[in-house]
Amino acid sequence: MHSGQVRFGIIGVGRVTRQRFAPALRSTTQAVLLAAASRDVRRAEALDPQRAYDSYATLLRDPDVDAVYVATHNGLHKELVLEALRRGKHVLCEKPLGCRAEECEEMVATADATRRLLMEAFMYRYHPQLSKAQELVRERVIGELMAVETSFRFPMTRGTDVRWRPEWGGGALLDVGCYCVNFTRLFLGDAPRAVHAWATMDGVHGVDTSVHAVLEYESGTHAAVSCGFDGGPYQRAVLVGTEGALSLSEPFITWAHPPRLTVHGGGTERVIEHEPVDTFRMEIEDFCQAVNGGTGPLLKSNEGLLNARVLDRIAAAATG
Repeated sequence: MHSGQVRFGIIGVGRVTRQRFAPALRSTTQAVLLAAASRDVRRAEALDPQRAYDSYATLLRDPDVDAVYVATHNGLHKELVLEALRRGKHVLCEKPLGCRAEECEEMVATADATRRLLMEAFMYRYHPQLSKAQELVRERVIGELMAVETSFRFPMTRGTDVRWRPEWGGGALLDVGCYCVNFTRLFLGDAPRAVHAWATMDGVHGVDTSVHAVLEYESGTHAAVSCGFDGGPYQRAVLVGTEGALSLSEPFITWAHPPRLTVHGGGTERVIEHEPVDTFRMEIEDFCQAVNGGTGPLLKSNEGLLNARVLDRIAAAATG
C-alpha cells in the first residue's frame, strides 16, 4: 500500500459525496483521494482529486487506485462493484449494496473469489449511540427486548431525482427503508419468521413512496418499519423492553441535530448525549484498517446481502 494510505477512487459525485464523504476522506491520514469520476468531469474535478476522469470505466482501469467508493444510483451498483472487484480493488459501496438479494449474492461471491474487501456504507452504524444502545440492551436495562420500531421519511420534492426511477433502484424502501431494516437486524437478527407489509405506489413513476411493515420473529419479538418519501423529515428508533424503552431521536442522520438516546423506565427519563462525531470518517478509517490487514471491518461483506434478503421479503409482501 502506498505509504500505508489507501488510495481511493470515488465513483459518483452526488450531494452526500460532496458534502460528507469527500471532506471526511480528506480529513483522515489513512486515505488519500487519488481519483474521482463523473460523467461531467467538472463535477469530479470539484472534489480536488489528484486525477479526474469523465468515465467510471477509466477510473476502474487505473492501476494505482486501491479502493473505490461507489456512490452512483442503486441501479449501477452491481455492475460497478463487480468490475472493481475483478480489477483487484476493494469496494466501499453506498447503501443499498444491490437492488435485490440476487445481485448481492453475486457481489459477495466475487469479493470472496478475488479476496477483496466489500463493505456496504452504513455510516450511521459508527455512531457511539448505537454501541451504547446495544450495551444497555445486553445489560437488560429495559428488561427483555420485545420490539423494535423504526421510522425514516422525508418529503421528495424534486421530480427529476433518480430515486423516482424504478429501473435505477428507486423507491422509499431501498432508499430509507434499508436503514430501518439494518437497525432492526442489529437487534433482532437476520431471519424474521413472517413479514407483513403495505406500500403506497406513485402512479406516475411506479415506485413506492411509502412502505409499512411488521416483522415477526421466532423468539416472539416483533419489528415495525415505516419509511417514505411522503412526510417528515422524520427519523426515530425505539427499542421496547418488558421494563422500559430506549428511544433514539436521530438514529440515522446524526449531524443535523445532536442525537439523543433516552432511557425510559419507572416513570423517569434519562438522556444520554454524545459529542459530535464524523461517522463518515470513522467508516473510512475502519475500512482502511481492514484493507491494511488490521481489525474489522465493522460491517462484514455479507451484511448487504443479509439486509437485501429482508428488503426483498418486505417488497414481495407489500406488492403481493
